[in-house]
Amino acid sequence: MKSLKERTATGIFWGGLNTFSQQLVQLVFGIVMARILMPDDYGLIGMISVFTLVANTLQESGFSSTLIKMQAPTKEDYASVFWFNVFISLVIYLILFVSAPAIAGFFDQPVLVDYSRVVFLSFVFNALGIIQNAILTKQIAQKQLAMVNLGSILLSCVLGLTFALLDFAHWAIAIQAVSLSFFRTLLLWMMSDWRPEASFHLPALKRMFPFSVKLLFSGVITQLAGGAYSLFLGKYYDAEQVGYYTQANKWYTIPYSIVYGIINTLALPVLSEISNETERQRAVFRKMMRFTAFISFPMILGLAFIAKEFILVMVTAKWLGAVVILQILCIWGAFVPMYSLYVNVMISRGHPGVNLIFSLVNGCLLLATIVATVHLGVVKLLLFTTAINLLTLGAYFVVAWRLLRFGLTDFMRDVLPFGFITVAVFLVVSLLLKPVDNIYLLLILKILLSALLYVGVMKLLRVVILEEILGYFSGMKRKFAVQKKNDETK
Repeated sequence: MKSLKERTATGIFWGGLNTFSQQLVQLVFGIVMARILMPDDYGLIGMISVFTLVANTLQESGFSSTLIKMQAPTKEDYASVFWFNVFISLVIYLILFVSAPAIAGFFDQPVLVDYSRVVFLSFVFNALGIIQNAILTKQIAQKQLAMVNLGSILLSCVLGLTFALLDFAHWAIAIQAVSLSFFRTLLLWMMSDWRPEASFHLPALKRMFPFSVKLLFSGVITQLAGGAYSLFLGKYYDAEQVGYYTQANKWYTIPYSIVYGIINTLALPVLSEISNETERQRAVFRKMMRFTAFISFPMILGLAFIAKEFILVMVTAKWLGAVVILQILCIWGAFVPMYSLYVNVMISRGHPGVNLIFSLVNGCLLLATIVATVHLGVVKLLLFTTAINLLTLGAYFVVAWRLLRFGLTDFMRDVLPFGFITVAVFLVVSLLLKPVDNIYLLLILKILLSALLYVGVMKLLRVVILEEILGYFSGMKRKFAVQKKNDETK
């Protein structure tokens, strides 16, 4: 059996390939669809996103993360959670189905009655694949998850683009969203051998409930706070403005999802496995934090750096209203994967209640800020909420210090140098490219020079994370060479 270090390294490789491939496909299809569709088409899906996000969290009920954390969940645990999730998803869908006219009335968009009823089907399909996803995540089976995610995204994007070309407008986005959930669940069932038993054990749920309910409330609060943007923007602004926000949020999630996908799918199972070894967990956590900072700052802040050129070249000037929104989202987005690591440490050490309190405080502060600033415009609203998010991140330093002796000083030493180097690289590249007027050439040179300069500086400083990444790929190359030689001698 492979060691934890080997499984983590393999998981990072496949997790990176998984998320990069997914986001590349979504980027290509997203660009094509954004050229075909209009901002107000995306505004409709943005208006109801808060309901979808909260419903998905409610149907999962925190049990998925609980199963991943558990050392040896039984078949009764898996079956009970599966049937509970299916039941909850059907109940929630019925409630939202009946509430569709009220939702449409709130936004003064009659088309949302039928539109929302179709989009909400996605979390019913999601419920059918939650256990298979939890099992593959627990096994750190990143290769199988990569095939599931890439396959489902590719199929749903082709379907959505087909309907966009057939002039279905906003319905093409709905079809893409629902088909993504359907295809992902179908592929999860194909990749996993687990099948639900026709049995339900209430004691199994009761045993997991005290832990999972805290995760549930934390998730609901987080999704409500995040979805409040679209909810209030949809109420106080037109569909076009919501469309700008929805698309900016979609583009920002491309680099964010790559980083988050690599780290988050590994963090909980890996940290849970060594939760009783404080020093070892601290060492693993610090390495994860440094790796996250190493890729998060250049990728996510890099999107902010090229935002204007990216939008003009890829999706044309009709989306220029999303540029500043995208840049602000990227500021907080660069820190979100690190925030996720703090959350996973608390969960792995059995402290979901602390995370619940933090989520509640942060959610209340965000909601109050949104209500107080929504009349100031989208940009100012996002600036204020980004400041709140960065300030509340400091609370996690206190908990990390108590659990792992990893405090603010450690964070500044391990993380911030990557941020400073990233910003310095972008400033140098901006100065070098000041004479360049061609928008296409500027976009290409910004990406290439920034990447080369960043890696060059890291190499010059002999950054350990970079050396370990290069060493891993070098080891893979040697491994493949030996395997090829052995195959030839047979």
